[in-house]
Amino acid sequence: MKFNQFFQKCLQQKATFLTVGIDPDPEKLPTGFAHTLQGVYNFCREVIRVTADLTAAYKFNFAFFELWGWRGMRILERLVAEVPDDILLIADAKRGDIGNSAKFYARAILETLNFRAVTISPYLGSDSLKPFIENEAKGAFVLCLTSNPSAGQIQEHGGEKPLYLRTAELVRELNVNQNLGLVIGATKPGQLLSLRQQFPELPFLIPGIGHQGGETEQAVMVCRQNGLGFINLSRGILYPDEGKFPDNIRAAAQYYHDLFKR
Repeated sequence: MKFNQFFQKCLQQKATFLTVGIDPDPEKLPTGFAHTLQGVYNFCREVIRVTADLTAAYKFNFAFFELWGWRGMRILERLVAEVPDDILLIADAKRGDIGNSAKFYARAILETLNFRAVTISPYLGSDSLKPFIENEAKGAFVLCLTSNPSAGQIQEHGGEKPLYLRTAELVRELNVNQNLGLVIGATKPGQLLSLRQQFPELPFLIPGIGHQGGETEQAVMVCRQNGLGFINLSRGILYPDEGKFPDNIRAAAQYYHDLFKR
């Protein structure tokens, strides 16, 4: 199945734009989970068990697994293999290198680890992006306008035509297989709405809701305009302020599932 078809299938089946971010901080695990790699695995496995029917995608942040070296990557492989087939798997790896290196990054993530999509950086130009989209069944989300506070130092440089806008134009030019999208933070609601108007055909991956203070209303509106979007929640679901694990995680996922209703 082509990437854009699978993307739409996941959204339709779960009737929500929710993506659950898997960012297992060992220092934040609930009571009863050891702050070890095994504790991380047990925690993530339980999170997947209680949220799989509520989310259209999982976004695994590689940093939280690379922390543990090769053992962490083995755990990541095990978790990915346990995710139901009707959920889109996104590798939040933020890769970006010259063409030959990018080819092997793409093979590692999209073939060996069997993710359906990956986040990538556009800073090195089109030859660093193309290896990730050669297979029409796989896709990528390109960092465009991110949710972190200092993002504007680079991404908004360029006056009337800032770098983030040129990034979006490049993604549209390369999107011949309909398997490219943009990462745009909910912390930039004005630009988010503007980019949706200018690029209605591109899927958006929208982080920044919750702890980062992003605007929920605009994020949902942008996704509903043409049905092309994922809204990511990580800490807001993994580490609820109240309740008993795992019921509190289930409740948080249910809340955001309904809030991000398709």
